[in-house]
Amino acid sequence: MENRIVPTLPSQREPLRIVIDSDVANEIDDLYAIALALRAPERFAIEGFVATHFAQVAGRDSTQRSYDLLIELLDAANMAGAFNVARGGDPMVYLDEASDSDGARLIIERAHAGSEENPLWVLGLGAATNLASALLIDPNIKPKVRYVYHARSEWSWPERSEQFNVGGDVRAVRTLLASGVPLVWFDTGQQLTCPMNTTEEKLLPLGGMPAFLHEFRYRSPYFQGKDKGFFDLGDVAWMMQPEVCKNEVVDVPHMDWKMAFQQKGDLGKMLRVSEVSASLVWELFFARMQDG
Repeated sequence: MENRIVPTLPSQREPLRIVIDSDVANEIDDLYAIALALRAPERFAIEGFVATHFAQVAGRDSTQRSYDLLIELLDAANMAGAFNVARGGDPMVYLDEASDSDGARLIIERAHAGSEENPLWVLGLGAATNLASALLIDPNIKPKVRYVYHARSEWSWPERSEQFNVGGDVRAVRTLLASGVPLVWFDTGQQLTCPMNTTEEKLLPLGGMPAFLHEFRYRSPYFQGKDKGFFDLGDVAWMMQPEVCKNEVVDVPHMDWKMAFQQKGDLGKMLRVSEVSASLVWELFFARMQDG
């Protein structure tokens, strides 16, 4: 796959067409990541959201739970009805068989609305089911998309992945790696922690969506820990300001069913993102919440 495209972010002055695929009801970090994207309209031309399952820890209703929370967040942002929100599919059963869904079809539709010169960026913040299924349903979208996949497991690179999203649909991730799709492997984010008193001070007085983000932390004791991670926030921050992370072009590995990598050098190259700067990301995030 010598001709596999390695994604390159355009100038910060250029907007990115984007669909965000998220298991938002599983973790609080997706909420913060999406909120940052909503507060950066000059960078993100958002063309839709896909609600994704987190089936490894929940039931068949996990997709609907993500859908409902996406709607709740958009309402808190005073953007109810502003975007197409689609439900994704169940985990893939076979490597070569898509899990068809409205979410996968949304990715395909929006990909074909652009071109190779004006691609659709698809940000995957959960299981890769819908990203992989879109490729299996319509491989012709490959040159028209750029996939950014949150696969945070930099401590185990390049031997294996130990990441929740990857484990959520291993078949789907193996499909992404082997497909030839232009791929960003976002391999960082554990550094992004924030104590309750900080979000109370910086978000609660702002009202609206920022206050919603802080108050959501009370829905689970886990969200209130001083070392609670806001992992996916880094993906959006990097797409806005690439300097918040380290970027390197690497060989795309094969992955086996135990999530171990094999480096064979035959799947082309991808962009691996690592070593996120927590201070730069939080500075950007709180400034955007204030600006709103």
